Amino acid sequence: MLKKRLKLIYNMIPNCKVISDIGTDHALLPAFALINGKCVKAIACDVRKGPLKRAKETVNQFSLNDKMELRLGDGLEPILEEEVDTIVIAGMGGQLIAEILDKSISKAKRANNIILQPMTKQGFLRVFLWKHGFEILDEALAKEGEKLYQVLKVRYTGTIRKAWEPINEIIGEKLIEKKDPFLSEWITAAIQKQEKVVEGLKVANTSDETLNMATELLMNLKKLLN
Repeated sequence: MLKKRLKLIYNMIPNCKVISDIGTDHALLPAFALINGKCVKAIACDVRKGPLKRAKETVNQFSLNDKMELRLGDGLEPILEEEVDTIVIAGMGGQLIAEILDKSISKAKRANNIILQPMTKQGFLRVFLWKHGFEILDEALAKEGEKLYQVLKVRYTGTIRKAWEPINEIIGEKLIEKKDPFLSEWITAAIQKQEKVVEGLKVANTSDETLNMATELLMNLKKLLN
């Protein structure tokens, strides 16, 4: 029923009372969580009416009218303080996810678990989480076709992380600890991207310091792969 990306997100969801899926689109994820007893109630939110119309079709298809609410609104705005214990924000850019969390930071802090699946700027999101007291509890990769997807499980602890290596922004420490099955492919993709960055900096005749930092990061990625 669920493709590999959504299945990985689903697997990250703990048993909970109320789950909120932000940017729900077709609401398949919360529907699957309800059907399989992972949660008692679901709130599917989207900023657009079109996705909520598709979500309504899913609700009707699986007879979930008494268990799933559909709400129109931006980010976490449609949900109330302490209304949900698990939040899912998936299929968006990492910067947008960070903005959504930052805009409703008090709601994010109250959640027991937040499942995030950034499509881009994963490093930006990771740094935001560290600087705002969110701990990365777990992370994993899924491959769908030729594309890799990263999923994070986080929770607010209040502990601000003040130091890390640049490579930690790109390659999650949990992925390394767990020896994720797709880790080598993830690192290889990061190397290819960083090689383009280094070449671009050379062409742009940028400062030696910036070029050296980018080159060092590339070398560390290659060491990690080997």
